[in-house]
Amino acid sequence: MSDARTTIEGLGDAPGIESLLPELREIRHDLHQHPELGFEEHRTSARVRQWLEARGYAPQASALTGLWADLHTGREGPRIALRADLDCLPMVETTDLPYRSVHKGRAHKCGHDGHTTILMGVADVLARHREHIPGNVRLLFQPAEEGVRGGGARVMVAEGVLDGVDEVYGLHNWPPFPHGRVRVKAGAVMAQTHELDITVVGRGGHGSQPQDCRDPIVAAAHLVTALQTVVSRGLGSDGGGVVSICQFSAGNTHNVIPDRAVLAGTVRSFDPVADARIVERIHEITAGVAATFGVTIDVSISDGYPVLVNDPRCAEAVHRVAEQVVGAEHVTGDGLPIAGGEDFAYFAQAIPGAYFFLGAGHQGQDTPGCHHPDFDFDDALIPLGIRMFLGLVADRLGSGDLSRDG
Repeated sequence: MSDARTTIEGLGDAPGIESLLPELREIRHDLHQHPELGFEEHRTSARVRQWLEARGYAPQASALTGLWADLHTGREGPRIALRADLDCLPMVETTDLPYRSVHKGRAHKCGHDGHTTILMGVADVLARHREHIPGNVRLLFQPAEEGVRGGGARVMVAEGVLDGVDEVYGLHNWPPFPHGRVRVKAGAVMAQTHELDITVVGRGGHGSQPQDCRDPIVAAAHLVTALQTVVSRGLGSDGGGVVSICQFSAGNTHNVIPDRAVLAGTVRSFDPVADARIVERIHEITAGVAATFGVTIDVSISDGYPVLVNDPRCAEAVHRVAEQVVGAEHVTGDGLPIAGGEDFAYFAQAIPGAYFFLGAGHQGQDTPGCHHPDFDFDDALIPLGIRMFLGLVADRLGSGDLSRDG
């Protein structure tokens, strides 16, 4: 085996990873302390840019506040992309961490600060072994993943960041999975999402005279209950979807029946057939409730992220690398797909790709989940994420089995 091949296959065990960890932890804590919302990640992007330029990269801007950078510019051979997300959530942090958010109403409650730090670590190791890596690695630091202001991946794809790239990979920490385990599977791994907005309009009046009213609260309450049958009676035993009403607003006093009620919620599914059936049943049920209670119901179902589908060969590569990194007994597809949405789906629609999860839950502890106000990314996952990404570089570029024609 050549020295170059030996070097690339040993990337994940590079001694520089451990020596780099103190600096990476400092970076992660700094990013956590200064969170930025989607398409506003100016400080975060500037810090990433400085890190990349100091290591010989020439980062390019994309999607306003995103960045991409090539390990090798213009080199022939196979090319893969690795992605991290930059943005935070519009949430209040409730931890007492010394590096807690300094911005009220903004917090890293999904771990994107950790994902960004992982890819920065990967960039450092790759730069130090640049001459031994035969193909190109494109690093994608993507803004605006969170659905509240999201879609950064779609913008980056439209701007051509995947041009000339063969495969793309991304990761996410996940507290419901055991710590240090890797979860991956081929096919759907995260859901298509819709936002659901419903307005029920009736006729208001005094609470003592309901016979003169068309009560929107009663109609809306029945509608909430009826919508629970969309999945349980609309999709059969296989399920495959989620419909949740997450907001119910009506009235502002004790003795007045209002003229309207407003509901909001989310729809999740894993294939187009189930999704179409869910949307169809929502419209059927709302029409029936409107007729029953003599009210009008306006329904708006907006499209969110598409289903995130892992390419079989890419998922197999993640599984193969994970077996080497954490051991075969710690790599499964259990718990997948997840009904959350993720705009990595746009990357995976454009070219073959795979998205995988790093378990973050500690046995015997109630580890706060993503989007919980007490959540904090576990720094112990930084070296695991780096080794997984570097292992994929070695597997996809060092084995010679990656080609654009598949």
